[in-house]
Amino acid sequence: MEGTLSVVALVAVVASAGAITFSSHFRQERAAEIRSWARERGWSYAASRTWQPARAALPLGPGGDPVLSHVLTGRHRSREVTAFEFTRSAPGPSRGTGEASRPTYCAVAVRAPGPCPDLRIHHRGPADPGPAATAFERAFASSGGDPDFTRAVLSSGTVAWLLADPRSRSLPVRFSGEYVFTWTSMRLRPRRVLTAADYLVELVDHIPAEAWQRRSPAPDPGRRGGDAR
Repeated sequence: MEGTLSVVALVAVVASAGAITFSSHFRQERAAEIRSWARERGWSYAASRTWQPARAALPLGPGGDPVLSHVLTGRHRSREVTAFEFTRSAPGPSRGTGEASRPTYCAVAVRAPGPCPDLRIHHRGPADPGPAATAFERAFASSGGDPDFTRAVLSSGTVAWLLADPRSRSLPVRFSGEYVFTWTSMRLRPRRVLTAADYLVELVDHIPAEAWQRRSPAPDPGRRGGDAR
């Protein structure tokens, strides 16, 4: 019996080591493929990176700051694009392990023509029509902290485009800082990055120019012109 247990334990160790080796080889091979794709397009690649704009914009959940990996940066259709994978801890345990599962997302960000007050837009699910007065409100939920910016972004032309474009059903959007973000639950795939980047670039192009023209802060009435230096 002891001999049998020893053999079983040895097999388990060997199998575990083999799985670790295979996983490491797969990660290295995948990184090499993404790096090669980036090089062909004149983009840069980093295996991992911290990026402050992502912390403010992404749906992190209870897991804290995202771990960004396979970070791509470059230009697409004349706009600056950043794409990466990130993972976060989910609130519930994964089946059979008792540990928090770690969903993986692919995120893409396009630099906007001007500053972006926080604004989120996502397609409603079929079970969540919500009380709505317009076709856009029936199809989409939006929330933001700057009503003027929200109204400028959601012009009649932008709304019509969002309603007509099928990509809007699966790609949520968040305006934050100097970027417009989207993300989806999947690993980073270069072709998918370009699909998402195309969507964001076209969205930005449909937004009226006045949305990016932020007003300067009102002058402090307590200051006189001669105080400025």
